[in-house]
Amino acid sequence: MRRDPVPAYYRIYQALSERITGGVYPIGTKLPTDHEIMAEFSVSRHTARAAVEELVSRQLVRRFPGRGTFILENDPARPDWSARALEDLLIVDPEARFALHAIEYLEQGSAAPVAQMLRLPADQRIMRIAWSRVRPEGPIAYCAAHLPGALAARLPPDLGERLQTSRTIPLIEKFCGVQAFRVRQVSTAVAADQAMAGRLEVAPGTPLLLLQRTYFDVEGMPIYYSDLYVRSDRFQPKIELFRFRQQVELARIGAAD
Repeated sequence: MRRDPVPAYYRIYQALSERITGGVYPIGTKLPTDHEIMAEFSVSRHTARAAVEELVSRQLVRRFPGRGTFILENDPARPDWSARALEDLLIVDPEARFALHAIEYLEQGSAAPVAQMLRLPADQRIMRIAWSRVRPEGPIAYCAAHLPGALAARLPPDLGERLQTSRTIPLIEKFCGVQAFRVRQVSTAVAADQAMAGRLEVAPGTPLLLLQRTYFDVEGMPIYYSDLYVRSDRFQPKIELFRFRQQVELARIGAAD
């Protein structure tokens, strides 16, 4: 019997790739582990890993140390910003540093629109976290994030230090006992007022992109709301939508590798 000239790792890559493009592995979900791939295709760990590395190199998946490999998430080295999963709504720019401006509680009754977005009574405390992303040539985005005081009270005292190396949502999930399940985003074009013009180093009246995001837990309760102002001349958010096709019949894959 003649040996298949196509390497086993590449045939596995093709099978996994077809599952991704066909929607068998939905966007943002976790790819099977190396052990699961080894068991399904009867191959060695080396071959399973080579197949996954092929998916990584073609930017179909992205590895997160300690978490696993996820479908169609962004490569942080890419210059554009394409949101395909909840995590990808974060600005990932290798040239931009994080600059924390404030962690504070708002005065009661001073932020009625935010309280409404978080479905909070007017007398409940709200924490605000203000930060920027700054490239060498200047700021690209400014964010005012808000969360209910009941959740904020569970965050560690060194939150400011932790934000230098971690994102707000993972910290909320870790310390507050909630899990972000979905996010709703509303995009609006706004003119920079005097304060925002100073933060983003533009002239007052300059058009900015405002992304208003509300994160919900699995029960549909809002846990986080933010106003993210973006200089579109320095950073262009992109959203990619995919049509899920019917599952493609997989070609028979030999056990030999």
